Amino acid sequence: MSDQVYKDLGAKLEVSASKWKSVDLKGAFSTQDIGTARLVFPLSKERGDLTLDTVEAHIYLSGDGLKSESRADIDTSNNIVTYVLSDEEIKHAGTIVAELYLNYENGQKLSAHKFQFKIDRALKDQDIEITESVYNVTIDDLIATYTDKFEQLMSELSRQQTKYSDLQVELVSSSFEKLRMGQAVKILCYGDSLTYGYDIYSADKRPADSIPTSNGTKHIRERASTTYPEALESAVKQVYPNVSVQNWGYSGDTVLTSYSHWNGVNPNAEITLMMLGHNDSKSATESMHDFIAGYKKIIERALDWGSAIILLTPPKQKNGADFTVDTYSQAVMQLAKEYHAPLIDMAELTAGISADCYSDSVHFNGKGYDYIGKKLASIFINKSILNMNKVKDHDSLTVTRENSGIQFNENCSYSTSEYFPTEDSVELGKGNALVLKTGGKVYFSFYSQEDNLLFLPSIYAGSKTLNLKMEVNFSAEPANTAITYAFNTTNARAMNKPLKTATFTTTDLNWFSASALYIDGRINASKLLYAPRKGYYTVSIENLDTYGINLFGLEFRNARTALFDNNTLYTLGTFTGDILTLSAGNYEMYSKNALNMPFTEDGLAILEIYVGGSNRKLFKVTNITTKASYEGVYNPAASSSITWKELASVAWTNAQIIASKN
Repeated sequence: MSDQVYKDLGAKLEVSASKWKSVDLKGAFSTQDIGTARLVFPLSKERGDLTLDTVEAHIYLSGDGLKSESRADIDTSNNIVTYVLSDEEIKHAGTIVAELYLNYENGQKLSAHKFQFKIDRALKDQDIEITESVYNVTIDDLIATYTDKFEQLMSELSRQQTKYSDLQVELVSSSFEKLRMGQAVKILCYGDSLTYGYDIYSADKRPADSIPTSNGTKHIRERASTTYPEALESAVKQVYPNVSVQNWGYSGDTVLTSYSHWNGVNPNAEITLMMLGHNDSKSATESMHDFIAGYKKIIERALDWGSAIILLTPPKQKNGADFTVDTYSQAVMQLAKEYHAPLIDMAELTAGISADCYSDSVHFNGKGYDYIGKKLASIFINKSILNMNKVKDHDSLTVTRENSGIQFNENCSYSTSEYFPTEDSVELGKGNALVLKTGGKVYFSFYSQEDNLLFLPSIYAGSKTLNLKMEVNFSAEPANTAITYAFNTTNARAMNKPLKTATFTTTDLNWFSASALYIDGRINASKLLYAPRKGYYTVSIENLDTYGINLFGLEFRNARTALFDNNTLYTLGTFTGDILTLSAGNYEMYSKNALNMPFTEDGLAILEIYVGGSNRKLFKVTNITTKASYEGVYNPAASSSITWKELASVAWTNAQIIASKN
């Protein structure tokens, strides 16, 4: 038998939505009922059984100076809840309004019933001053309460992060949809001096931008002849004329100073390119924590403004020896993952860029910024960075728009034929081709997964005439090849860069009875077009001929393998012999008193030899040093020597036209 004695007060409570009025227990405890004032509540349910096996019961008490919530005991066999008022709670004389709660393990909570009772002040307690408020819980209750609050806080933080990453996915998808549909799209370039276009040394530099930042801060540093946002706009407009690009760069900015420079005015951009981190990596007062927190603030402001974001790491510096900024680049990469944002590794994009593209050890000149802007144009064109074509040796991009995402002008149209050597995806038994009429122009964009990747279109010219212009990255300055001696040239520097553009003519047709151009045919060594480094590229192909051509796709080969392992280019080293003794082919040589050459001085030259009937030969020679080109004809039936003619360059032809007008 228990020695404990209680004064019980209670009522039978029915858990029901219809029985909601507070129950008056019609009784009172005394302030001297210390440890004996017990509330007793048998529970029942309006419909069905009430199971309390997995339930915690809590009693909430409210009175004059009293606010408390404590856990009650449950007799699960008889469905009875009991609670003994604490020593502190019993001191609060007056009417007590209370409520019984049932908390289930699965997270559900139930208000079982409200009730009220009185605590009468005992005579001996008449002069006792009562503490203003009491919150009576066990240590377990405190832990549970704060754990719950912490989980709620973490849930809210997660919800906020999910909010921004979900918003980013929606905004970037809708923005590129507008771009693809040819609608007006505004691109904002946001950053520091590298975005602004800082250049205080070049002869062609421009004065500081006269348009201040959105908070009224004036620019004070000179700019290069071209900034990367300007170059980006000029390139993208060739494919999407309704695109505009705005420059929000300010010299010297870190993520902490940048926010205020551009705060308060929504630029209403669909896409924002963000490139910050260089100055932050040099700051003595800014920590990595500051950088990440500050960048998040800028990112979330852009998303709140309705702009998708694309993050750019800082580009490669001229000396290439400062590794500090790489740590901040890695932080940007992690932010891109967190916000589901596309990322551009600018160190990769600027790899191989030559020294004459810089104005100082960090900043670029007009040529360098032009390179960056036109390279970045690739991420907006065709399938874009969201689903970029990635290519390597022996890959190809077809003219099927859904596969390659190509863009072309009104002088192009699709055609099918049983003679086309492509897949019959459009019409059974017939290949697919894109017909480029006169003035027809098509754009391919891709990401090269390897260095020194040669590319050439596969075309058929039924007229057996060709005048086809190819252009890489909108004629931006090309980067150096990844390996100086990649092409086994006699003079390593002579072929250290690929061409910006090349025009293929009738004599370049190398396949199918000289009516087709194909990458595995004999390639003209003076017209090499290749991706020197991994990264983004845009290649345009334009038909300048009066006859149409059929374009089947763009083929890719490893440059060194295609040129040397297939023996399509012969490197002769220093050559002192007679070029008449050479067989048909393409040669690269250092001419030293070579016989029958069109020039007498020593120098590096590229030689093409074509052989016809009766041992007739056609020669094409380019002097790499002087850039002079010659064409020669050898007909042994008429002469024992070669008849040479110097070919006029475009510059010389233009000079003649100008002279004729004077």
